[in-house]
Amino acid sequence: MKIKLLSIISLMLLSACTINHGDFTVLSNKIVSTKNFDMGSSQRIKEVKGEDMAHMIILFPTGTPRLEAALNDAFQKTDTDVMTDVTVKTWFWWIPYLYGNMGWEVSGDAIKTRSN
Repeated sequence: MKIKLLSIISLMLLSACTINHGDFTVLSNKIVSTKNFDMGSSQRIKEVKGEDMAHMIILFPTGTPRLEAALNDAFQKTDTDVMTDVTVKTWFWWIPYLYGNMGWEVSGDAIKTRSN
């Protein structure tokens, strides 16, 4: 009986979730002209990951994570402006009434289309 009760309490105290919002062929939040640009033959930076997260302390979030900020994080890491073969996820974990994290994550290949 004691073990069953401890198991139930443990499951109630820890909660987490990851949601896959989809896989995208091309994703960007920048103004990009691909009219004279061949993405197929351009140099790619493989397996780039961008993330934006916020903390939750007791019941109060320290901010709101955004997809745009996760994309900007990936672009700043690689000096690029377009991502291809992108997976977009949100996630959170929380120990109720103590602490937790939540955030957006983008992962895929990055390409620079601008010359500057």
